[in-house]
Amino acid sequence: MQLTYRGVNYQVSDHRATVVESGATGRYRGAQWVGYKAASVVPQPNHTLCWRGVVYQTNGEPVAAAAAMEAPILPARQRARDPIAETHRHAILKSLEHRLNVARTQGNQDLINLLEDEWQQFA
Repeated sequence: MQLTYRGVNYQVSDHRATVVESGATGRYRGAQWVGYKAASVVPQPNHTLCWRGVVYQTNGEPVAAAAAMEAPILPARQRARDPIAETHRHAILKSLEHRLNVARTQGNQDLINLLEDEWQQFA
């Protein structure tokens, strides 16, 4: 059969997969329904994939584990900081400083102690 889609002509091949009844039957909107399945199993391609750092294969076989590389451990001060993270940290410290000044103005010693402990965690 000759077809045209967006100005491109092509032929439809009548290659259809041979199917057999699967034995599943039922009723759908009052009509009898019979399920079909492929007569032969279609071989699936085997791919080695990685999801969230875990390597696996599509055929279900286990993948040999790769040797883990240890990342160098750097002190917190030597790590390169992201500018957005640094801006966020600065905003938190500014808010904390304001809350500490308000607590000192109100004379709330318990809140002052809590906020100073929180300040030490950021230092």
